[in-house]
Amino acid sequence: MKQTKGTFKRECGVSETVGFIIIFGIVMTGIGLVTLYGYPALLQQQAEANVKNMQKTMIVLQTDLNSLTFKNVPYQETAIQVAGGTLSVKKVPNSQPYFKVWNVTDGDLTPDIQPGKLRFIADDGSTIIALENGAVITRYPGITGSYMNAEPRWFFDQTTKTFVITLIRIVGEQDFGQTGIGTIKIRLDDTNEEIYSVDSGDPPRISYNIDVNDDFSTAWELYFQKPELGLIDEGSTHFVLNYKLDPSVEKLVIKTVDITVLSL
Repeated sequence: MKQTKGTFKRECGVSETVGFIIIFGIVMTGIGLVTLYGYPALLQQQAEANVKNMQKTMIVLQTDLNSLTFKNVPYQETAIQVAGGTLSVKKVPNSQPYFKVWNVTDGDLTPDIQPGKLRFIADDGSTIIALENGAVITRYPGITGSYMNAEPRWFFDQTTKTFVITLIRIVGEQDFGQTGIGTIKIRLDDTNEEIYSVDSGDPPRISYNIDVNDDFSTAWELYFQKPELGLIDEGSTHFVLNYKLDPSVEKLVIKTVDITVLSL
């Protein structure tokens, strides 16, 4: 066949190998972008989901503590799942953080109550969640501050002029750590309730000694400043929070509770 002038039929530049390399390069670039940006984002979302689930778990455990504290239930057992970190409790709580109630005339109305805590720390150390003295608190190491996910059962009844404080100690039968699926068993060991008539000229004080190595003071300070409690700041520092009861309080009820974690 005679080739028409001005037209060319050359296929020497066509290669399956070149086409494969181009397509393979596009695929590998896509995989690289997913690995570089998508996978870390997926891990971050999973970590955030683990933290939210742990906050909900702590609130469930707070409900168990309240059953032991206010309903005199002797024993509670709850199935839990700990993902993305470790939940732990100490047999002997740190001596630094403690609560104390006192006044000028009588001195200490309670001894130094070392609350102990159930403490969750994320695998990457970015988040700490604690159940301390009936409150669920979240803290982010490296960032100043903390906040309460769920508050303790303190209240001021303005009708009867009664202020109620609950101080809860949490200790382990031994040092426990848990990750994955398990069962937490807790036992009520002791409970005590004291009732005091309040002299308006010498209202009781509440002191919270801060653990500088595991600092939840911001959460407690914001809680003490809630208007419905009527507490008055009296010289709080970076190491101790000091608040006194409103002078209108006529009766103070202090309930102390000892709870032991039998297993995690």
